[in-house]
Amino acid sequence: MLEFIHDHRIVITAAALSLLSLLLLSSTAQRPDRPDPLARVVLEVMRPLQAAVTAGIDLAGDNWNTYVGLIGVRRENERLTRRLMDVEQQLVRFREAEAAERRVAELLSFKSRLDGTVRPALVVGRDPLPLFGTLNINLGENDGVHRNMAVISANGIVGQTMETSPHAARVLLITDHNSGIDAIVQRTRARGIVEGALDGRCVMKYLKRGEDVEVGDVIVTSGLDGIFPKGILIGTVTHVTRGTRGLLQVADVQPSAPLDRVEEVLVVPGSASLKDEAP
Repeated sequence: MLEFIHDHRIVITAAALSLLSLLLLSSTAQRPDRPDPLARVVLEVMRPLQAAVTAGIDLAGDNWNTYVGLIGVRRENERLTRRLMDVEQQLVRFREAEAAERRVAELLSFKSRLDGTVRPALVVGRDPLPLFGTLNINLGENDGVHRNMAVISANGIVGQTMETSPHAARVLLITDHNSGIDAIVQRTRARGIVEGALDGRCVMKYLKRGEDVEVGDVIVTSGLDGIFPKGILIGTVTHVTRGTRGLLQVADVQPSAPLDRVEEVLVVPGSASLKDEAP
C-alpha cells in the first residue's frame, strides 16, 4: 500500500488538493457572505497546480494535433510521390512516342523517294552473337517479303533479307563478313564491292589502283547486283590503303545507317528505283 502511494504520490496529491479545493469552493458558495481564510490559502496554492494541469492538457492537445497533422502530411506526400511517378512514366512514354513518330516520319519521307512496292517493317530481334551481323523484322512471306530483298533505313543501306518465314524475316547486315554490295564512289564513279569487316565497319574492295578515292568520299549502291536499287547511300570512306604492289586498293567505309540502333526499316525489291532528288 505504501509503495503504491509512493509511486503515485504526485497524482494522489493533485487529486486530494483538487478535492479539497472543490469542497472549499462548495462551502464558500453556500455561505458567500462569510469570508474563509482557509479557502483563500487553498485557492492561492491551487493556482500554480491548476495552471500546470491546464498547460499539460494544452500541450497534449497540441501534440495530438501535430501528430494528426503529420499523418496527413505523410499521406499527402505518399499521394504526391505516386502522382510524380505516374507523371514521370507518362513523360517517358510521351518521349518514346515522339521519337518513334519522328523516325517514322523520316522513313516515310524517304519511302516517297522510291518507286516500286516498298514495305515498312519493325525490327523485332537481333543476333546476340557479335560475329554474326543479323536482325529480325516483323514481315515475312505472307507480306510479300522473300530472300535477297534490300533492307534500307532513312540513313542508308541496312542489309538484305537472307531467310524468311510466313510472318518474319532475317536480315544480313552490311557489316557481316558474308555481305557484299556492288557499289560506286559517288564523286568519281569508281566501282568496287563493299563487304563486311567483322568490327562494325565495311571495306570497299576491288578498286583499281589508279582510281581516285579519298577520305570523305560518299559510297552509294551501283544497282548492278539486282538486289539494291541504284544510288542508295552506303557510307563514307574513312581510310584508303594503297599497297606498293598490285593493281588494287582498299577503302574503309563507315556505314551511314546506325545499325546497332535502327528500329524501323523499309523492305525494297531489286526492281525498285530511287527517284531524282529535288534540289
